[in-house]
Amino acid sequence: MYVTAKETYSRKTFNHKDKVPLKTVSTQEALALACAMQRINKGYVKDTRRFSEDNPTIFSNKEAVKFAFWNGHPDHLPTDYTKPTPTEEDYAQVADILRWMKRYVMLGLGDLDSFKSEMIESVSQDTVAINNLGRVAFIPEFVRRDKHETSLTKEIRVEYRDSQYLGKEKDAIETVITILDSRYSAHWESYNYTAVTPEGNLVSFMNKFEHAIGSMKRVKAKIKAQTKNKLFDANETRLNYVKLYKV
Repeated sequence: MYVTAKETYSRKTFNHKDKVPLKTVSTQEALALACAMQRINKGYVKDTRRFSEDNPTIFSNKEAVKFAFWNGHPDHLPTDYTKPTPTEEDYAQVADILRWMKRYVMLGLGDLDSFKSEMIESVSQDTVAINNLGRVAFIPEFVRRDKHETSLTKEIRVEYRDSQYLGKEKDAIETVITILDSRYSAHWESYNYTAVTPEGNLVSFMNKFEHAIGSMKRVKAKIKAQTKNKLFDANETRLNYVKLYKV
């Protein structure tokens, strides 16, 4: 097909390497809104929940932060959305988050997994692209979990490194435990717990009910497997058929 010089120029212009830069916003302001939503939702809400007219919509942290920087027609925003207003405490939390993230930069990012690297890089500049606001919205929850995991790893390494198995596979056990860690699994609709016995022996199990970290329970269960703790190479007994009671 014959192509004129004018057409060739137009195609080169269209395919030029220079691209229109993405709109950016202040990283500090984005983080302040993320902290505000973490406070309002009392944690990280992954999906927006709509109820009846008598109960207000609970917007996901991600959508709420994105909507806060919406620059399109106002009619395109949900009518029940209200932009959160960051408080002084939220801005103080931003400063704490940035200090926590900076320690990784100073230590180097080479040994981090891709998820942590992406989280850190998302707030490493003074501005953040609007298409990265969903990741920024998760930062307060990421730092909360990361602090807890760092503290728990140290606790296990120092206090429970000599953890012993409670028995063999299929053995029935009954003991008292203290909850050390709790992770909710949407796939299993259950909480995955790490706990420790009074003797310093680690156990893990799943349970559909939420139990506070630090709470003590009496447990009856069967041993599913002899495993290793995911944070530190210590013996951990995996339980199933778990029944929990008040101490």
